[in-house]
Amino acid sequence: MQNIFEDSTDEIQDTSEKSINYESVVKNLFEVVWSINMSMEPYEIIYLNDPLTRTPGGVYKKAAATIEEWQNTIHPEDQERILDEVVSVLNIGSGNYAYRALRGEDNYRYVRDRVKVFYENGKPVRLDGITTDIDDIRRSRRDLELSQQRLRSIVEALPDPVFISTQDTGKAIFANEMLFEVYGMKPDEFLGKKAVQFYQNFEGRKSYLETLANNGSVQNHELLLQNNKGASYWVSASTMPLEFQNEPCYITILQDITVRKSLERELKQSNDRYQLAVEGTNDVIWEYDFKKSTSYLSPQFWEAMGLKPKKNPLDKNLLAKFIQEEDRVEFLQLIHHKFETRNEELELETRMVGKDGEILWLFVKAKILYSEGMGQPRRIVGSLSNITSLKQAQSKLRESEAKYKLISENSSDCICLQTPDGAFIFVSPSSRDIIGYDASELEQLRLHEFIEKEELIQVSQAMLSVINQETKMASVTFKAKHKKGYDVWLESRGGLITDGEGDPLYLLTSTRDVTERFIAAQKLKESQERYKLITENSHDIVTLMDVEGVYDFVSPSIKEMLGYEVDEVLGKKISSFIHPQDLDEVVKELDKTVDEKLKDHKMTFRYRNKEGDWRWMEAQEGVILDDNDQIIYIRTNQRDITDRILTQQKLQEKEEQYKLVSENSGDVIALQDFEGRISFISPSSKFLLGYEQEALLDTFYSDLIHPDEQPFVQSIINQVTQNRSKNIKVTYRIQTQNEEWIWVESSYSSIESPNNDFLYLQSSTRDISERIKALEKERQLGKLKSSFISMASHEFRTPLTTIQSSNELINMYLDADPTPNVKFKKHVGRIRTELERMNSLLKDVFTLGRLDVGKTIIKKDITSLTGIIKQVVLENSVQHKSRSIQINIEGEERQVELDSQLISHSLSNLISNALKYSENKPDPEIIVTYKKVGVCVEIKDYGIGIPEKDQKGLFESFSRATNVGDIEGTGLGLIIVKQFVEIHGGTVTYKTLLGKGTSFYINLPDV
Repeated sequence: MQNIFEDSTDEIQDTSEKSINYESVVKNLFEVVWSINMSMEPYEIIYLNDPLTRTPGGVYKKAAATIEEWQNTIHPEDQERILDEVVSVLNIGSGNYAYRALRGEDNYRYVRDRVKVFYENGKPVRLDGITTDIDDIRRSRRDLELSQQRLRSIVEALPDPVFISTQDTGKAIFANEMLFEVYGMKPDEFLGKKAVQFYQNFEGRKSYLETLANNGSVQNHELLLQNNKGASYWVSASTMPLEFQNEPCYITILQDITVRKSLERELKQSNDRYQLAVEGTNDVIWEYDFKKSTSYLSPQFWEAMGLKPKKNPLDKNLLAKFIQEEDRVEFLQLIHHKFETRNEELELETRMVGKDGEILWLFVKAKILYSEGMGQPRRIVGSLSNITSLKQAQSKLRESEAKYKLISENSSDCICLQTPDGAFIFVSPSSRDIIGYDASELEQLRLHEFIEKEELIQVSQAMLSVINQETKMASVTFKAKHKKGYDVWLESRGGLITDGEGDPLYLLTSTRDVTERFIAAQKLKESQERYKLITENSHDIVTLMDVEGVYDFVSPSIKEMLGYEVDEVLGKKISSFIHPQDLDEVVKELDKTVDEKLKDHKMTFRYRNKEGDWRWMEAQEGVILDDNDQIIYIRTNQRDITDRILTQQKLQEKEEQYKLVSENSGDVIALQDFEGRISFISPSSKFLLGYEQEALLDTFYSDLIHPDEQPFVQSIINQVTQNRSKNIKVTYRIQTQNEEWIWVESSYSSIESPNNDFLYLQSSTRDISERIKALEKERQLGKLKSSFISMASHEFRTPLTTIQSSNELINMYLDADPTPNVKFKKHVGRIRTELERMNSLLKDVFTLGRLDVGKTIIKKDITSLTGIIKQVVLENSVQHKSRSIQINIEGEERQVELDSQLISHSLSNLISNALKYSENKPDPEIIVTYKKVGVCVEIKDYGIGIPEKDQKGLFESFSRATNVGDIEGTGLGLIIVKQFVEIHGGTVTYKTLLGKGTSFYINLPDV
């Protein structure tokens, strides 16, 4: 152990002669003394005293026996650093380092090792060390740092400007962020300057300085301040003395009382600078031999006390001579009690007096050895730990907490301490005045219980920016629910309290009630918005004139409406802008407004714009009176109604024209109101119905309609009025004055106002009795035609079937004859061909007839158009075996909804024509194009084409081109194609070039 105590080697030699038991001394130390023999592996740790009894709490169950086990006890985050420290110690010979060591299960405590290396031939052969538990000291230091940060955060979190100035010069040496924000200046523009130079009113500043000189402090002194932007406002200044940075100072708090000057707030500010350094000290070894009256105090004692070392410094009262007088009696009583009870353990905290009366707190721990038999104390060996820093830290911590409590409990703002997840840790009593809940109630609540969701999101975002350390301070205004149920507006400022490593511990907030200020601001904003709406955004021109009619104020809208700049009108009389023909009436109306003090009076006149044109204006005028009922201004709101005047003139002209037309029209023109009552009817009612105009006015038009048609006609009228429809025609019967029913057709239209409000239902009615009779005859002819077609189909098909059967029998006989008559065979073939032509003709005539009488019924289903085309091509290839038709598909093929039979018939006609009229030419082509909307089928041939003169009647019955020669055909195919395609809502078009070919296009909708 000579390496550890080499500074006191001589002392050891001397005391050995005095039979001092150093093994007992070492075992009585607080520290763990150990040594490692590095000359052989494994490197075992030899403990010179018991390590298990030197850890507070007694959780240390097993000590490391080797270097490897010791490494495993080091906290993982400290291992790499400590190993580097050990390597450094081995290189330089001595050192010390602190780390976290495992003391029990999952229990890490801070310890400090002081080590020295013993070398032989330049190589380390032994490592001697002392391990001290410093966990309690570090925790006390951490608590003190947290308290300091909490107090500093309180100052920073206060919503008012705060600064500290020296007492002798009055210059500012510290200020919070709020002061720089209010004054709009940088720290170097404020710090170092006398604070009083910012107080503007001389009397207030003089009174403030006198009060400060007489009383040493100032409370709530009202002063007029001016910030760096030149804005002045009233503040309430409170100044208190404060020792800051070891210098007498004043701390001044400024509260803005501009809005609510009558409400004074008291706010006490604490010093945000409390710095404490707690440093570990080396323990002192001491001993007293009662038998020999010899004693020993290690050199650390004399260094710490600042005293000159003495030999045998202690007597039978042990350390009493160095202990402060107030603690000395307690120390002696404790010693005597230990002796009487033969108690071997001695522990206490006491104060000792050092050089120049300096007081040091020491923790005394000792082991008392008693003699056998008599039981008298024989020797006492112990150590002294300097805990002065710990005691000072604890004292300042108590002082800091007392000041924090004083500020929070006496502030009119509600000061709260919350965990990062929102739980309340502390709430000042002022919470009852602000939100209605006292501190104990609020600590049990969560924010969402009295703050609405939308407001809470706003508050959370602001405070999260502080907790996440994105900003140092955050301020937010929000609405909360008072305990009594009504809403209050609050303003909160928040700051963060962190631990020594910068991690968030608490959120400190300062909250005040700003309901009155918020309401005042809202009212001011509403007033400003109304003013802005009236004067700047209104299409009306707002003016103020004196009683002589001279303009004193004109809104900017005059430029948009009349082209004048405001300055071009101000100071001029209204009469200089009025049309000469309207001037006398305007002057008369203004005089009436002034004489009778009218508040709301309307007049219309013409006003000259900047270009010299006259615009019709409508003015709403009235007087503005003062408190004595005297006229201050004549107010006018003018709007341009030129378009309305012109519209009225045009409407009047239209009414005259309408009257002229209606009175001279053969149709009966009528106007009905919303209830169907006739308000106007033209004179032609006499010729159509036999009624005079006067007889029908103010009667219900529906009374004239046949009862069977009344519901239908009324539904049409309802549709017209609701949809504001035009020219909706309806046919019905109406009764004449002679009680006869005649068929009429009426065209109904809705007439609306400029605002689209319904005004009238206009009807134009004419007699269509002759047309109805003609339609009836047409229906009878159609019926006759249908009957004829049915009869013809039956009467013609039956003999044709018989002829066809007989012809087939004759053909069979001829086929069976070994030597048939060739001429008979030829005539039988001709008969078959003509029968096929006759059947085809009857089929087309029958199909066309059914189309004409409307008996063709469309039966749609989902099918493949491409498949239909391929089937039709296959069927036509039977008669044209030497020909082939190419089918090309464009676009994305899809299923369509159509009548397969009708479309097949149409495609068969067109494909058959393409083959017939292109003999000895290139084969026809079919191109199917699937579009986004609809589908197109093109049948293209390279045949004879269609002459231009034949194209006009191409889709008429029995129409054939003049260039077809003896090519078979009935002239009905194309009209049938057209009818079938149009039933599907499609169209048929074509392109042709004589001698080059023809393309037919079937366009079907998106079915």
